[in-house]
Amino acid sequence: MLNKHYLKGCEQGNAYVFQNTQRKNKWSLYFTDKKTKERFTRVLQEEDDRYPSQTLDGLLDAERLGTRLYFELRSKTDRGEKTKTLSIRKMVDLYLEAEKKRINPMNNPHDGITRETYYREEREITHYLRFVRDKEWGLGRSDTSSIHLMDINHLDTYFDYRRKTTDKFDDDGKPLPRKATIITEIFSIIRMYKTIGRGKKFIGTNKVPLVPADNMILSKRDVQDTRRESFDKDEWNSILNAGKNWFQNGLSRFDKNGDLYGFEKNENGELDYSKPIRKSMIFGKGTSQRAKNQLIHNKMVYLGMRISMATGLRIGVLKQIRWSNILEIPKRSKRDPKKYVVVKVQSEISKNADYFEIPAPIAEFLNEIKTVSKHTKSDDFIFSNQKTGKKWSERIWTEALVEMMMEADLADRKKVDKKGKKLTTKAMQVRSGKKITWYSFRHSFITFKLKTMKIHKVATYCDTSIQYIDRHYYHPDLLSAESINDMEKGTVKKSKNLFGFKQIQSDINELYPIS
Repeated sequence: MLNKHYLKGCEQGNAYVFQNTQRKNKWSLYFTDKKTKERFTRVLQEEDDRYPSQTLDGLLDAERLGTRLYFELRSKTDRGEKTKTLSIRKMVDLYLEAEKKRINPMNNPHDGITRETYYREEREITHYLRFVRDKEWGLGRSDTSSIHLMDINHLDTYFDYRRKTTDKFDDDGKPLPRKATIITEIFSIIRMYKTIGRGKKFIGTNKVPLVPADNMILSKRDVQDTRRESFDKDEWNSILNAGKNWFQNGLSRFDKNGDLYGFEKNENGELDYSKPIRKSMIFGKGTSQRAKNQLIHNKMVYLGMRISMATGLRIGVLKQIRWSNILEIPKRSKRDPKKYVVVKVQSEISKNADYFEIPAPIAEFLNEIKTVSKHTKSDDFIFSNQKTGKKWSERIWTEALVEMMMEADLADRKKVDKKGKKLTTKAMQVRSGKKITWYSFRHSFITFKLKTMKIHKVATYCDTSIQYIDRHYYHPDLLSAESINDMEKGTVKKSKNLFGFKQIQSDINELYPIS
C-alpha cells in the first residue's frame, strides 16, 4: 500500500484511497461498511476505462473517483443492494442462462418460451455485446465493464449502430434491420438490465438504461405491409385453380429443378403457349407407398389452403389442430350441419393464450381429408405425416406453397440465395414483389371480410383486437362504410359473445368461387 489518503468525512478510517501495489500501483478505494462490517476494495477508473495516473499526480483524480464510488457503495448498502460489481459479459451469461431454463420442453409459448424465442434473444444480446465493443459506431468499451458504470442513455446510439454496421437492404430497397426489429432488441436489452442488474440488486432503478427518445415509434407505414402480403381476387382465383386442377392431383408444369417442360403443339405444329405440358410430380412411378403418401399430402395441402382462407385461422393453429378440436354445429346456430362445423381452439395452441370457438364452413374439406388420411383418430393431427403420424414438417408446408404459387403463374423458382449459393430447398420469387407466406391466407381473409362486415365482428371471429386490425389492415379504399365508421368513432369494443351467434354472420364462408 502506497500514498494512503483518507476521504473527507471519513477520517475515522472507514474509507480512503491508496496506490495498490498488488495492482501495479493503480489507485484504489478501501471502504468498510460499519453496519455489516464488510470490507471492499475497488480499483478506480473513469467511465471511459482510463485509470488515474499511477503517481502522486493522480491523487486528485483518485479522490474524486473514490468519493463518488464511496457514496455509491454507501447508497447501495443502505438500500440493501449488493455492493459487488457485475460486468456486462457476466450479466449476459446470467440472463441467457435464466432464459434457457424458461424453454418449454413441448415448445409451448404459453408456458415459458419456445426454443426459437430463446435463439432470437441470444442473437439480440449478441448484437448488444458487439455494440458495446465496437469502436467506430458503438461504445468502444470492454464487455468486462461494470454495469453500474454504464450511462443510462447509452442506448441512444444503438439504432444508428445497427443500421450502419448492417448496411444491407431488403428486396424493396428498405434498410435492414427493420425498425421494428431494432426496437424489439432495445427492449430485450432493457429487460436484461431489469431482470439481472436490478433484479439481483447489482444496480438500482436509476441505473437501468432509458428507452431512446428517437426512432422508437412505429408508424402505420412501418407495420402496415399487409396489403403486400395478401392476395387480391385474381391471385386467389389463380392459386385456387392451380391447387384444385393440378397440384392436388400431383401434376406440374415444372420439373424437379423448376424448369418448364414446354408446351403442346397445335395442328400446324406450332407451340401453343396456352397449353403447357404437365407431368407427374409424384415420386417414381407413383405406385410406391412413398408416392401414395406424397399424393395424399398434396391433396391435404390444397384442402388446408381452403380451410385457411375460409376461416382466417392462424397457420400456427392449423399446424397443431387435431380431430378432437372439431365439433358438430349445434342446431341453435341455424346453420347447415353439412357445411358448418365448430372449431375449438385451445389456449395452448392459440397465439393469445385464449380459448375460443368459431363456426366454420369447412365440413366438406374436413370430410375429404378424412377419406384420404390414415390418421383420423380423435388425438391425431388433422395435418399429419402419413408415414409417421406426426405433425407435418415446416418443409412440407413451405415447399407446397412454392409449388402452388408457381403452378398458378404467380411466382418463379428461386434457385440461388443472395450470395449466389445454390438453394437446397424450394423457394420462390413472387412476381408481384409481395411477401407471400401461409399467413397471407389469414391476411386475405381479414382484408376481404372488412369489405362486408363490421370491424368488431371480424376481430372477434379472428381472435384479434380492433386496434391490431386498425394498425395492420386499415386501408380506407378497401373497407366498408361500416368498418370505417367503427374506426373513426373508436367506440366499438371487441364482442365477448362470440358463440352466441348474434355477432357471427352467415357470410363467413368461402370468399370467392372458382372463376
